[in-house]
Amino acid sequence: MDPGDLILADKGFLISDIMPKGVYLNIPPFLSTPQFTEAQVYETRQIAKARIHVERAIRRVKCYSILDRIPQYLIPQLSKIFQLCAALTNFQYPLIKEVEAYFI
Repeated sequence: MDPGDLILADKGFLISDIMPKGVYLNIPPFLSTPQFTEAQVYETRQIAKARIHVERAIRRVKCYSILDRIPQYLIPQLSKIFQLCAALTNFQYPLIKEVEAYFI
């Protein structure tokens, strides 16, 4: 991770104390009052919009059947296999419509 990177995480995924300097953790706000403020509602919606795209990207990677069942002898290569599957998803159409215009 490099300074300026942003990590999206669920509530309760509290790792800010172990993150490198300059890396930001973006989690939905906790409900500490009976109701969220307008700013908290807006922030929660923005995080949810980004998370939708992250979940869609993860779903694309999971479509590679080699990840369904990894034989024991391939466990040492698992990181490389996953990276290759993730890289191959980059050749698919963009997940976000605004970016699609650059590829057509």
